[in-house]
Amino acid sequence: MAKRGDHLKMQTLKRVIPSGPAVRVEYPQEGEALGRPCYTFRVGTIPEATAVEVRIDQGDWLACREAVGMWWFDWAGYEPGEHVAEARSRLADGVMASSNPRRFTVC
Repeated sequence: MAKRGDHLKMQTLKRVIPSGPAVRVEYPQEGEALGRPCYTFRVGTIPEATAVEVRIDQGDWLACREAVGMWWFDWAGYEPGEHVAEARSRLADGVMASSNPRRFTVC
């Protein structure tokens, strides 16, 4: 017999799309080396996305801006070394999608 809270957990789980094509960090590319003092991430999503955020190195989620059918995040003041970026998107009905991690290096 299912516990009372299990039904609520199942509803929540159904509202998250696992990593996949719904949202993806397009730039920087996997393994890319960045050598500039600032960088603009490009995130691709399905057209139904209403909001997109990125986070770097498991930090806070930061809002992206939308332009020309893509989502963008301007990053500056970063430290040299290896980094990991992730993106997530939200649809109008509240469903969230998350990207696969994207590893890159700052020179």
